[in-house]
Amino acid sequence: MTDTAASKTTRLPAHENTDYSVIEKASMSLGHAPSGLLLPGIDKNTEKEATRLCARDYLEHHVFFNNYRFHNHLNHHLLAVFSMGGSAKRLQEIFDGNRIIQRPTMPMHQVEINATNYTEYLAKEEHYPDYVAFFHKELDAAGDEWHAVVSKYISDPRIFPFFMSGAFHPFIQIGYGLEFESKAITATALAQACVHIPDVEESYFPAAFEEMRMNLDNGSANDVSLMQTLDMLRGERAAADIEYKESIFARENTILGSKLAAKYGKLWTVCADEKAISAKYEELLSTAALLYISTTRPGYKQVLDFFVLHCLTSAYFLPIILDVLSTEQKARTLHAHWIVTLSIYSLVGAPQLYITPEHTATNTHAVADGIYGGSANPWLDVFKDAINHNDIHVPKVIRALWRGSILSALQNKDSTEQKALPPVNWLYIARATLDTITMSSLISGSDDRNKGTRFWDKGMLGYDQFWENREKV
Repeated sequence: MTDTAASKTTRLPAHENTDYSVIEKASMSLGHAPSGLLLPGIDKNTEKEATRLCARDYLEHHVFFNNYRFHNHLNHHLLAVFSMGGSAKRLQEIFDGNRIIQRPTMPMHQVEINATNYTEYLAKEEHYPDYVAFFHKELDAAGDEWHAVVSKYISDPRIFPFFMSGAFHPFIQIGYGLEFESKAITATALAQACVHIPDVEESYFPAAFEEMRMNLDNGSANDVSLMQTLDMLRGERAAADIEYKESIFARENTILGSKLAAKYGKLWTVCADEKAISAKYEELLSTAALLYISTTRPGYKQVLDFFVLHCLTSAYFLPIILDVLSTEQKARTLHAHWIVTLSIYSLVGAPQLYITPEHTATNTHAVADGIYGGSANPWLDVFKDAINHNDIHVPKVIRALWRGSILSALQNKDSTEQKALPPVNWLYIARATLDTITMSSLISGSDDRNKGTRFWDKGMLGYDQFWENREKV
């Protein structure tokens, strides 16, 4: 952190690990939504420790951990591991490891944000604590009906693009707040959205959705699958003006990528019908998983892209967030999620997908027995390794794949919607993630790389230049 940044922040004294008063100070509590996933291992002690550590994060840390607006992932890591039954000791280790890089909270301003003026301070990072105070007050005032407050703000077209920006991070934070029934975490999520700089054009969401809806109404819609939209976008990318850049977020590429995403996103139809939305969600999650695992060119070691992974980890939270929305808004939110996924896909160069039989095998136990041996549940080792992994994103990836494995197992294979779903070997992808990502995000990356560990790749995977320095098998 620079001296200038430090001068604008106030480092509160770190609370002792024996100080449980932080829970009341932050009004922090943790519950669990029906759409969330939990494993045995959670007890009253781990729940108390998770609540205390989330309260400390709320009180002590800023939303971004540096001046480049890199996101604070501390409670993401904590709660993902907590949901898998991680011990109190492990939760403390995660907090201590993540805390080192965090920036302290910023001071409140004299201005009071309220329901009338809350859009006047959008995209202004310095007003994050003011937004947290405002949204926490709004949620508390709503009592047991606080989900309606969340729905109101998510549905507000003036700030909806903010929720979908920043590689889905505000969306993910909203998901955590709702999954763990925490008004405090939800307040930070709403505040986080408001201080983002939107990186998706505001008009693309409603315009693409309304054109898709109009085509549905007049009978001219062709229900193109998500895999087909990826193929179509990739075909046009070659003729588009998206140039190879070291940074995928070059402004000119972002604009072109958003236009391509809107153009092809509107071809995917989402009806405002609960059964249809459920089937479309399963298609989205399956496609996100295959996109995540299959961008590695033949002959190269496995590549897992940092930005594509957020399309998968954010998709975990869609059922949780959709639960608080109207049917119409569910359809709009699901559709918008895919448009952002297409935008990210275009920004990483719209790579060819190399889907192998290992990626799509559905008899995962047979495959696992052949590779790993034994007859026990192979997911148990996945969860154990995810709990102990020191990368902040790996446990979230595993949770998304965990959800997918359950949905796939319980699909009604006779329904028209389910027949169109691409098969996914969720276990294989989970194991590939753990075997590929071996670098810790809690210690010096350079030290880790010297030990031969591997991290997420970042870049335009669809271009030859990206692969020039990648390691071959």
